Amino acid sequence: MAAFLLLLLSALLLGISTAAGGNKPHSTVIPLTSSTFSTYVTQDSTNPLWLLKFYAPWCGHCKSLAPTLDKAASALAGKLAIGKIDCTVEKKLCKGELFDIRGYPTLKYYRDGEFSDYPLARDFDSIVKFGERMSQNAVRIVRDVEKVYEMMVGGEQGAVAYVVYDPIMEQTEEEDASSAGSSSSSSSSAESEEEKEATKFIQSTERTRVFAQVARKYQAHGSFGLLSPKIDRESIAPILGANQSNNIPTDGGFIARIEEDVPTKFLTGDIINTEAFAEFIRETNIAVMTELGGHNFRFASRRGKPLAIGVYNPNEESKTSKFRKEMKQYAVSGEHKDAYVFGMMDGIKWDKFVSQFGITKAGLPEVVILDAPERKYWQDSSVLSVTEFIKAVKDGEIESRTQEKKPNNPLEEFSQLFISYMPWSLFAVLTLFVVVFWLALPSSEPLLPPVPSREEEESKKDK
Repeated sequence: MAAFLLLLLSALLLGISTAAGGNKPHSTVIPLTSSTFSTYVTQDSTNPLWLLKFYAPWCGHCKSLAPTLDKAASALAGKLAIGKIDCTVEKKLCKGELFDIRGYPTLKYYRDGEFSDYPLARDFDSIVKFGERMSQNAVRIVRDVEKVYEMMVGGEQGAVAYVVYDPIMEQTEEEDASSAGSSSSSSSSAESEEEKEATKFIQSTERTRVFAQVARKYQAHGSFGLLSPKIDRESIAPILGANQSNNIPTDGGFIARIEEDVPTKFLTGDIINTEAFAEFIRETNIAVMTELGGHNFRFASRRGKPLAIGVYNPNEESKTSKFRKEMKQYAVSGEHKDAYVFGMMDGIKWDKFVSQFGITKAGLPEVVILDAPERKYWQDSSVLSVTEFIKAVKDGEIESRTQEKKPNNPLEEFSQLFISYMPWSLFAVLTLFVVVFWLALPSSEPLLPPVPSREEEESKKDK
């Protein structure tokens, strides 16, 4: 009897958990509250990957993003769950131990017990790409070094990838190949064997184990590949752009950062461990010249260096193409390339932003240097060459100016404060209204008796 009651209680608790929304893939955006957040996000093994939108009802950008997330939730069901938190209601959740949300909309993702900033653009294709990437194995096997860029970055402009190579894996791969040859030829079996093979490769050496551990943590910020040990080591050097000043490490194995048309960077040092590789990624996980927008501007501008921004007009293709090449060339080999983070920005799309630096559509393309944390910038429309502009800044010929704060909209500020402090704000407004209304009513009786005139006083005395 006791066993039956325990079984019944377990079934009831499971039913409650399922009814609350856990233990099933989500195909719609899930509203989350302080009371349901853990059940949905951190305790549901069926949905281990979440994209979370923190928003406010009055936020225009939040409203614009909503249909995109609705569409993405359906497309990524079973791979990426999407949730939304109304920060005007869930204040303790948005400003508590887990989060310190300061702007709307804020996008974060959850995986492996950690919350991180969503790093890509906020359009449908980018969100789907993110979900697809994060739901796959962090490390892919590369068997043809000549196709490493095609496989790792897929022709994506400004994409960064990391690869590991260790010839000690060779014996492991030969054993795996023989076992794979006797396996079933069905597609599902082939996928299973591919995953098993990748796991054996990764676990075969200390270097590959370190690579895989860090790749899982930073999968959102780049692609990670394992070069097959059957690849001829001599053929790797020219493909990866190694030269006299940028040699492949002499021990035969390496971890490297690759970017198309950019010299390869190798992780150096006597000790290769997770801390060293993670630091290497943090220092290099942005393209030599990246396309700047709302999704990555904060990330790019908070890397300890000023931004060198090439502002362009996308409607002038020939002029923009030439300008882009000049910016990229300086970012790769310019004299002061290490002093800045280089990026390009659409001057038409972001015209309001660039206008605060004195940049106009007629003057494009143009370079501006911005130190965002210090709110300083350097701009001079008369200097057209990228090289000459940066040299003039370094020589002090172009002086810094202070970025002025935009005047706040009083009506918008009042609206935000009113919603944030509901219901007390509503009570205060109603109280103020009642007081004003009461004071405005005409009085039926005078509050104080009228003061008699001198004539009236003398008349009373005569009587």
